[in-house]
Amino acid sequence: MILTLLAVIFLIDRCGEEGEKPGTGKEDLIDTSEKYDESYGVFLGIDENSFNIRDFEGYDFVVIDAQELRAEQLRQLHSTGHTVYSYLNVGSLEKNREYFGQYKKLCLDRYDNWPDEIWVNVTDKAWIKFAGETLPQMILEKDPQIDGFFLDNLDIYGHVQEKKKYKDIAAGTYDSLIEILESYRDMGLPVLVNGADDFVTRLIEEEEHDLIRGVNQETVFTRIIDYDRDKFGKAKEEQEQFYVGYLKMCSDAGLDVFLLEYTRDADLAEKIARYSEKNGYRYYISEHVNLNPYE
Repeated sequence: MILTLLAVIFLIDRCGEEGEKPGTGKEDLIDTSEKYDESYGVFLGIDENSFNIRDFEGYDFVVIDAQELRAEQLRQLHSTGHTVYSYLNVGSLEKNREYFGQYKKLCLDRYDNWPDEIWVNVTDKAWIKFAGETLPQMILEKDPQIDGFFLDNLDIYGHVQEKKKYKDIAAGTYDSLIEILESYRDMGLPVLVNGADDFVTRLIEEEEHDLIRGVNQETVFTRIIDYDRDKFGKAKEEQEQFYVGYLKMCSDAGLDVFLLEYTRDADLAEKIARYSEKNGYRYYISEHVNLNPYE
């Protein structure tokens, strides 16, 4: 039974785009706990100031950003029985991180839709050591009980392959990411890869996918239309078909599959739930891009 809350449908136009919802408080939400069995939650927008342990009720597997929470808050999550994975950004650098200045010389292009985030050269030895050793150790020092890591922006692999100006680092990007993943394996902590379908496909083709526990794929059935206004729509058919096939390949290879979707459309939410339940996948549906359930 879950406490995941989906907003009442407001406006959906002919193209499948959703209208804006007036207000973002809890009073605008409806309880669909009897309809969905959704025990996976991604709460990357929750920080030490907005943390409330009640927001995690009903979720046995949660993804948080341990860098944004206090040690006692992380202990509270563990003591209440949650499996806790921490977000780690492997392929890009965020300006708000305390170590940004130390590694900004490795920055490449700015990240679309996220103005404070920049792709990073993961082939640099300093970054490999930082992302593979120093960064996870920072999390472990704060939370020795952490259950695993949620790795973001391994899409850097595909990003540099597509741009001629990065041909000098493109060839080494795959091996550099493998080196980072091997460091996590040596620590004995499982990882989920967010997105990066081209990288994960190569992992499977080269039979190196035992380095990861599974994949989290965003927007299989939904799409983000406006990042600033939390405006969502239905995924285009070709996008949906591609990801459905990709996730089947991952599942057939023995990887766990997780979905992260963005919608306020109750019918679309039900489609996501039924698809996930049929295939043995976990899923989380958010109504906010920033992944804070009440902002």
